Amino acid sequence: MAKLLSRAAYERAAQFMREQARPLERALFAYYFEKGSRTAVLAALVPYQNPDGGFGHGIEPDMRSTTSSVIGTVTALDILRRVRADEDTPGLPAALGYLIEAYDVDSERWPIVPPEIEDAPHAPWWSYADSVENFRGFWANPRASVVAYLQQYSRLAPSPFAEVARQALVDDLMRYSQRMEMHDLLCFIDLLETDGLPREHFESILDKLRRALPHSVETDPSKWPEYGFQPLQAVYFPGSALAGVFEQDLIDANLDYFIDQQQPDGSWAPSWSWDFVDADAWAAAEREWRGILTLRKLRTLRAYDRIATD
Repeated sequence: MAKLLSRAAYERAAQFMREQARPLERALFAYYFEKGSRTAVLAALVPYQNPDGGFGHGIEPDMRSTTSSVIGTVTALDILRRVRADEDTPGLPAALGYLIEAYDVDSERWPIVPPEIEDAPHAPWWSYADSVENFRGFWANPRASVVAYLQQYSRLAPSPFAEVARQALVDDLMRYSQRMEMHDLLCFIDLLETDGLPREHFESILDKLRRALPHSVETDPSKWPEYGFQPLQAVYFPGSALAGVFEQDLIDANLDYFIDQQQPDGSWAPSWSWDFVDADAWAAAEREWRGILTLRKLRTLRAYDRIATD
């Protein structure tokens, strides 16, 4: 019999979300689990958007800067897409405009963070000086996610280079090795889930990812406590186009692991830290990550029918 998150454990998680999560994740939890409104989610996003249309203000908790960034903006657009934001959503055209302006013509890429990131506490992997090296020249992260959202909302902010950028991105993916870095893969999953993606691109990306995932995801449960790419991060709901890449026994083991990792306060904790850089800033980021991760775990567990109903 499958292990379930007990009703009492779910209620602890729900209480954590209502009392400890950021207003944004609180609104998202209400939207997904308590018939909350999309309007409340949109309102909770407003404080993160800047006049230039981009998003900052720590929307990605490991970057405490108020400054807009490409990664902050695609983080917001991911939320908007998941709550099915429509073309009348305030702030959405401005966010797309920010991404169009952030495009670097010379490199044909999107720099993931701006220099101003250095003006506020941040995790060491977000250093501007090291960003080109850390993110492999931005070939996939954030490039694939940006292309995804420009495609998703192309009627709102038509981009003169979006089609060319998408084709170049797919061409690069086809030349890439079978083993891929987790964040690059997640960005391509963003693209795979995009409405209106040309069928030939969808099929090419799907085939490549299905072949790459077995080489890129950690399948040894003893290593799951470490920071890394777990099966359910790729196949986070049963109806995923990537379903079937992993044996059901592995998916079940990962679901069991999720349930076992719940903390006494009802939350799920991050597996990384940068308290050695700035303990106070990390303490704030860690609290925020608990809300983000708890929401993700609950959504995945519910999608796989792993939350007890009584």
